[in-house]
Amino acid sequence: MRMLLVDDSHEIVQVVSFYCGAKNIDCRAVDNGREGLERIRKDKFDLILLDIAMPEFTGMDIIKSNKQEGSIESKNLVIFTASTNRRMLDEIKNSGVKEILRKPCSLDDLTELIEKYRPTTNINQNQLETLNHMNGVNPLTRILLVDDDKDHLKLFTMILEGEGYSVDAYADHVTTLQNFRPNYYDLALLDYLMPHLTGLELYRRIWELDSRMKGFIITATHEQLTDIEDKSQRPENLKVIRKPISNEDLLRKINSILN
Repeated sequence: MRMLLVDDSHEIVQVVSFYCGAKNIDCRAVDNGREGLERIRKDKFDLILLDIAMPEFTGMDIIKSNKQEGSIESKNLVIFTASTNRRMLDEIKNSGVKEILRKPCSLDDLTELIEKYRPTTNINQNQLETLNHMNGVNPLTRILLVDDDKDHLKLFTMILEGEGYSVDAYADHVTTLQNFRPNYYDLALLDYLMPHLTGLELYRRIWELDSRMKGFIITATHEQLTDIEDKSQRPENLKVIRKPISNEDLLRKINSILN
């Protein structure tokens, strides 16, 4: 699937691009309207996600240009906006775009939208397993994932399962420890800042149950982690992953610690 995202928000571009990478979607992102219009004119996309409020050349300018060129009906153009301006929303609905996706949206909303426009594929489960084998992924590799942000939890789960890993995902330390099975998981991916128990404290609890457990603490770049990054204080099998990180770099780090 080929998708174009036109949005001047760096945060939105990063999240949507990360998500699309997890879903094996070829997502091209541009941060201004003029470049977006040129990409729409030159390339063919299965879905175009278009922000309205951009400086200089807005999403409405793109819609008007496509309408004047008589091409808007042939495009799967979806407006991505936080606007509550009723007059403008009515104008958008009558312009020929396919639909409107309201900001902020959940990953479930984004998934539903993308699946609606995803072209059908003939790949079957046996072919998928063959591809995973060719990529060096052991389908029996089990990963424990813990993050109190449910959208992050879904996103990381999709990335890992898309790579062929088996994932058990939990949103809190209580459920994690209740369901933990020693000598079952190959790797733990733990968010650092969680209520009641940090990722480091949770890893130490897990390590008491399974001392062979390897782990990554996932944390934002601005957080201070002297207790983890000081090797004299950090458990031997525990590493740090800094966010933001691309899908490719995340999987590369995971594969390196497992192999």
